[in-house]
Amino acid sequence: MREFLIAAALVSAAVALVAGTPGAAAAAPVPAPAQHVALRSWTLLNEHGPGANDGERLTARVDARTVDGRTRGHAVVQHVFIGTGTVRVEFDVDCLAVDGGAVTVTGPVATATATPVGGGPATTGPTGWHPETGLTFYPADEHGERRVGWAGANLLDPSKPASATKCTPVPASLWVIGGGTVVGK
Repeated sequence: MREFLIAAALVSAAVALVAGTPGAAAAAPVPAPAQHVALRSWTLLNEHGPGANDGERLTARVDARTVDGRTRGHAVVQHVFIGTGTVRVEFDVDCLAVDGGAVTVTGPVATATATPVGGGPATTGPTGWHPETGLTFYPADEHGERRVGWAGANLLDPSKPASATKCTPVPASLWVIGGGTVVGK
């Protein structure tokens, strides 16, 4: 029974991570993909607010660049639930767009895996499942808080459409509580 409850909690967390959560900010108009820009980011995030996130570790790592309109890169969003398991989503960046201070990366899911602690069976998306996902990094607001938008796809029901669209900003749904983001040429 304990294993079932842990698996159920982990799969529920996987849905929240892979699906993303609705944000407070509205989606902006779609910016054009950047011509010459690079993005490097490692951020520690919290889905509950700007403070510490006890019992969880949610991170986003992105290394992407666009040269002459061709975008390449990779992103990893990982949510570790202490004592329960890990949900990890990786995607290959196919768009890097800058709109004012916000930077958006989107791309198809390469892998999505929910792994319980103790080596139980992992939950993955089906073969050939590559829905669009995305991250948007927003500049600090008037309170000095930085936010990130995250949208993905439903690992529990892969038949549902992706919640991200190529090159489209994702509304802010997470708070940055550590790390940083660097945009350059």
